[in-house]
Amino acid sequence: MRLIIIILLLFVNMQNAFADSAFVNRPDVQNYIQEMVKKYKFDKNYLVNLFTQVKIRPQVIRHMKKPLEKEPWRLYQMLLVNEWRISHGVDFWRKYAKPLAEAEKRFGVPVSIIVATIGIETRYGQRIGDYRVMDSLTNLAFSNSPRANYFRKELTEFLLLSREQKFEPMKIMGSYAGAIGQPQFMPSSYRNYAVNFSGSGKTDLMHDQVDVIGSIANYYHLHGWSLGEPVAVQAVMIGDRYNGLTKYDKPSQTYSFADLSKYGIVPKVPMKHDNLRVKIIQLDNRYSTEYWLGFRNFDVIKRYNQSDLYAMAVYQLSYYINALKSRLDKE
Repeated sequence: MRLIIIILLLFVNMQNAFADSAFVNRPDVQNYIQEMVKKYKFDKNYLVNLFTQVKIRPQVIRHMKKPLEKEPWRLYQMLLVNEWRISHGVDFWRKYAKPLAEAEKRFGVPVSIIVATIGIETRYGQRIGDYRVMDSLTNLAFSNSPRANYFRKELTEFLLLSREQKFEPMKIMGSYAGAIGQPQFMPSSYRNYAVNFSGSGKTDLMHDQVDVIGSIANYYHLHGWSLGEPVAVQAVMIGDRYNGLTKYDKPSQTYSFADLSKYGIVPKVPMKHDNLRVKIIQLDNRYSTEYWLGFRNFDVIKRYNQSDLYAMAVYQLSYYINALKSRLDKE
């Protein structure tokens, strides 16, 4: 028995040693280190030591191949637009009412959208991720994924961000895709859109909710949010003429309301902004398809995540949070 235990310990140590050297000994990683030294003046020994600590994380690749956004809308909606997120969204709004109001005034982004985004991303800061960002980004950057180049750029952004913010890279936790903090910003977004809204002198998206609020508002603002314009409206399909349009509809195609009415597609409620162009959104439920019309602000939300499901979840959660808060405020 003692001999078996010794053999098992040796095997575990060999596995750990292999995991520690798996990335740093790869030619592509060594070339990457050389590029970072040459282009950004990193210390080579520092990077070698960093990549020596990176672990192989096959679950990261698995998650990337099957993200939640590939699930049916009915499941996605059930998980993300639910009673818990609505009620806690109202609590978050009340707790941070002042900075939220200031963010809306400064950046022109509705409070409800800011709150809903935090709710969707991290349950109002309760779940910022279970993976070391360095592990996630390295595994994805040096994988066979068609998005490997994108993640390699984000890895570079993360190393630069860590140097600028004086982070210890191996201690920063995030999502399987390498998203960071309560707003789940990718490193490039952290560097380009995060703001020190609290005035503390340091932009902290992990612990400072005021910075989180301001940074999300700034992100939407700089991507073109238009205050006062709608996000989406449910559509009613009259007859079957719409099949001729939706069958060949492209994700980026936009239409006027006059165009859509010719195909029997009309908004479910009267719209004040019928001069704006919209896109058709199809959400598959168990037995039917929901049709929505998305305005420009819908696409602004999609700059956060390119899925129609994601943008619709943010919009619907914001709607219900706003409705519940308005009702409670009147009581």
